[in-house]
Parts: sequence; structure tokens; C-alpha cells
Amino acid sequence: MKISERIMNATFKLLYRVFYTFDASELRNIQKKGPLLLISNHTNVFDGPLLYVFMQPSSVLAMAKKELWNHWFTAMVMKSWSSIPVDRENMTRETMEACFTALKEEKILAIAPEGTRSKDGSLQEGKAGVAFIAYKAQVPILPVITLGYNNLKENVKKFRRTPLVIKVGTPFEIIQKSGRLDAAARSELNDEIMLRLAALLPEDKRGFYSGKEKEYSLTKDIELPK
Repeated sequence: MKISERIMNATFKLLYRVFYTFDASELRNIQKKGPLLLISNHTNVFDGPLLYVFMQPSSVLAMAKKELWNHWFTAMVMKSWSSIPVDRENMTRETMEACFTALKEEKILAIAPEGTRSKDGSLQEGKAGVAFIAYKAQVPILPVITLGYNNLKENVKKFRRTPLVIKVGTPFEIIQKSGRLDAAARSELNDEIMLRLAALLPEDKRGFYSGKEKEYSLTKDIELPK
């Protein structure tokens, strides 16, 4: 690990301990190397860094909006963490190839399938790119959620730390291993992947997927190595 990355991680760890309370033990129990596709909800700019920092020394990297490379500080953070820039409106071939390369190199690739932050903490509709990457790469998928960021401002005013909840779900894989995945099948697969993420959330935070529970037919539970 580079010195710059160690400094960055230590700084973020300190900030998290100052402003939040949480149990990161489930993150530390995740396997240390991939290939693994980690999917998470996205409610705050700090949820991605939390996963990255507290999963160390895992070989994890994440996709992040390309705008973060426009400011010197966030660009430094993204480069330090080897993050993959993504255009949220148009996922390019270059971005896709970077994702597949990371997985081939046995990395843990972290993705927020919603594509952008949820303002009220409720789960938004997932972008289709996640289903494409998951099917094309044929790697295990692990859902992870964090809750509690929306209370930060109120708690800071009261000089209180904000409690966060971190949940790691059951790992799963796609049943279909080969063949063409048309638009309809990709959409159905995307919904099932998102429903697995939604299942970790309380009903009032499932948002777009509230009341859409279904029996999984396109994916199956698996066990990951420790």
C-alpha cells in the first residue's frame, strides 16, 4: 500500500470515528480478494469511502462519478484509491473494460447500482449496467447496505455522533452461465439483483422496490471463502 493511501485511510478512519458510531466487523469478515462484485446503496458521499477504508487490507476498488476528478482534493483521493471514473449518464466501453480488468485481476469491485445518491435514503431504481457487468463477468455478488447518514446534520448540531448501521447480505451468483441476455432478460436480472439489496433495508427505505418482493429465480445463494 502506498504511503499516500495509508495517510488517506488513516484520515478518513479518524473522521468516521469522530462523527459516527458503527460496527464494522461484518466488513472485516468479507474475503480479502476477488473476483467479487460488491453492490451497495448510496445515500451519502461518505458511504463509499467507509466501505473502502474499513475493508482494508482487501483488494477493493470502486466506481465513482467522473466529476470527482475535477477537484484537486477529491481527485487525489480517487487516484490514491485507484477508483474507476464513470459517466453516470453514459457508461463508456473504457469504463466497462476497466471493471472487467479489475475483476480479472481478482479485485473486489464496489458499485452503487443506483448511479447517484438518494436524497431521502430510499433505494432508487438500479441502472442496467450492473446486470450487464454481473452477467458478463460471471463473478459472485455481495450486497451491502449502510443506514443512518441522513441524521448527520441534526446530530452535529447537538454535538452527538451519528449511529450507522452496516449490513452484509448473503452472497449470490447468476444461474445462467452462457448465452445471449436480451434487454428484457437483463431488466429482469437487474430487478432481482436490486431486490436482494432491498431485502437488507427496512420496508420504508426500499423505495422503488417497496412491495416488489419475489422468489429469486435468476440467482442463487452461494458461500464465499473467508
